[in-house]
Parts: sequence; structure tokens; C-alpha cells
Amino acid sequence: MTSSPDPAHTLLQTIRQADQQRRLDALRLKYQLMRQSCFRFYRATPYLFNHAWSHRNATNDYPLSWGCGDLHLENMGSYRGTNGLVYYDINDFDEAQLAPCTLDLARLVTSLFVAAKDWQLPTELTLSLAWQLIVAYKRHLLGGKPRSIERQTARGVLKRFLEQVASRSSHALLNRFTRGHGRHRRLKRDGVHLLSLASSETDTLWPWLEQVVTDYGGGHLRDLAFRIAGTSSLGLTRYAALVQTKKGRYKLLDFKVAAPPVGQAYWGAWQPSWPDDATRIVQLQERLQDVSPRYLQSLVGPGGESLVMRSLQPQADRLTLELIPPHKGKRLAGLLETVAQLLASAQLRSGGQQGSAITDELVAFARQPGWDTELLQQAQQLAQQVEQDYQQFCGIAIDDLLF
Repeated sequence: MTSSPDPAHTLLQTIRQADQQRRLDALRLKYQLMRQSCFRFYRATPYLFNHAWSHRNATNDYPLSWGCGDLHLENMGSYRGTNGLVYYDINDFDEAQLAPCTLDLARLVTSLFVAAKDWQLPTELTLSLAWQLIVAYKRHLLGGKPRSIERQTARGVLKRFLEQVASRSSHALLNRFTRGHGRHRRLKRDGVHLLSLASSETDTLWPWLEQVVTDYGGGHLRDLAFRIAGTSSLGLTRYAALVQTKKGRYKLLDFKVAAPPVGQAYWGAWQPSWPDDATRIVQLQERLQDVSPRYLQSLVGPGGESLVMRSLQPQADRLTLELIPPHKGKRLAGLLETVAQLLASAQLRSGGQQGSAITDELVAFARQPGWDTELLQQAQQLAQQVEQDYQQFCGIAIDDLLF
């Protein structure tokens, strides 16, 4: 008689497999952060969700659409667009892919159920909010017109959040990540947001980045460090660069090595061919957002790796669970309405491109009965699975997870 595999051991092996080729000190930090809450664990493991959702929906015939592939309540944030305005939108596209249009919605609704446990929301209220989120998504699809959220049109807690971001000066942002003055200004290697690079890595990257700076406006590279940011991607190679422009001003750039999307194993058959993963990420971000952030580019690094360059966006520019007032039911419902609008708008905006459903198909799908209640039930069940996985994860020693 064959014994059943130990769930904790299976989970350990899955996490190890997903986190290969990552910097170990940053990976240790990632696992420490994942222990903080079930929601943080959920954010860090999109591969577990893709696996679970694909097995539950292996034969569905939902329309295909482009999406971020990793949508959850904290995968929204503010940024200054190329036109200088501050926007609020989906802002992480590492897992962007062509998939059933319900994938992002299901991950989003599941994230609400997971967050509700951390918030200690009553089950009845959580179900009501989740249903309102699905209904709002359907309503915006039926409208057939993509919209954007900017400071001038935002309301409530989101409006106040965007006003704070818009009022922050570039000098204040610079001081958060650097120290010193003039030509002596350098990045702060605080061990929390930035780490030092090995001299050999710096020697390889520096001339290449100097050329990148020259190609995109000119100036001088003043400093370079390893950047710690995010949760799911924590440990992947990522750099923060301090650049002084020709006019003597400073700007902060973020460079991140692009990896294949975790959903490739499940939705790969539908994907078009991309030159590299950085090109995929950048082109889909430009396609799904109304206005993209400054300096967004795909690059080929000195070792042939593909990287995404963008203006450095601090984690503080995300509307995190700590800033969302769960005890204010109406305010939370209003924010969820906005999130539903952003998801529907991204799908409508990218409709008819490289295999994605056109607007008419998405509208017809929104009118179909039954799928909404099924998605609600599955999201609730998946949230329970996330809780079980989280408890198992917390029972695994971090040293056992590291290679």
C-alpha cells in the first residue's frame, strides 16, 4: 500500500522549485515576510493559485483576455505617468499573460477572502463585499468602455491617498533612498530596502548602465545597489540606480531581471511568441494601463539577461491593507468598485489583440448566467486552501526552505 505524500513536504518542494536562482539573503527575508500574515503568504505564492485554479477550471470556455496574472488587493498602486499626472492602476505585470478572463478576477476575489480573515471581518459581510466586487466587474464590462483613475476623479480614501502621493516632492523621495549632497550623494544601503553589490557585479554592470543612461537622456551614473522590494519577486536580481542628469538633477531608476510567468505551465499554449520576458512585461503593461510610468523600457543586460527599467516606485505608493479601513464597510465597498473598474478596463483596453477577446465577446460573457456564483464559491474554497497552506508553511523551518 502506497502512503500519501506529506502535504508539508510537497509544499516545501513546490516553494523551493519556484524560488530557484534567487539571492539567498533576500530569499530569507522573503520567507520571514511570508510568515507575517496569510495575506502576505498569498501575495508571495501566485504559482500555488495558478495551479489550483487551472485544476478547477481545466476545461472552461471563458473568453481569453490579457491580464496581470497576479491580481490581488495590494497589486494596485500610484505612479506618475509619462504625462506628469498621478494615476492609480494595476502596477505589477511580471506574471502578465493571456488567460481566461476569470483568472485575475478569481485571484482578486480570493485575496478579499484571505484579507478578511486578517481583518477579522464577519463571514456575511465578506460574502456581500465579494459579491459586490463581482457585480461591479460585470457592470463595467457591460459598459464596454475602458476608464482610468487619476487624482482628479478619485474619491474617498483613494483620493486622499493620491493627493498625498502627488504632493510629495521628488526631493523628498530622493532623501528617502539617498544620503549626502551634490556629487557626494549616494544610495542608502540600509539592509532593508537596499543592499550592497559585490565589487565584481558592480564592475560588470557599471559600464553597461553608463551606456543606458547615455541612450536615455544622458547624464552620469552615480551609484548602484541591489534593491529589495515586493514579495513574490523578492530575491530576483533587481537594482536601484542613482543618476545625475545633464542639468545636475537626480533621478532614481529601477532595473529588474524578468522571469517567465508562473502561469506558463497552465496557459502557455495560448501565448504568442515574445523576444524575451522583459519585452512581454513592458508591452503588456503599456497595453493594459491607460498611461504607463516614466522610463518604462525593456533592456538586454550585459550577460544577455532581459531586464525591465522604470522609474523607481517606492512600496509606500501602494494602497496596502493597513491603509484600507475594513471597519468602514461603505468605504471598502467603494474601493472595491474602483478595483473592479480597473480590471474590466484593462481587459477592454487590450481586447482583440494577439488572441484576446474583443469587446463584444466580453460583454456577452458578462451577460451569461451562473459563472459569477460559481466563481464566488470557488474563491471562498481557494481562500480556505490558502489558509491551510499558510499554516503548513509556518511549520517549516526557514533553513529547510533555503537551498
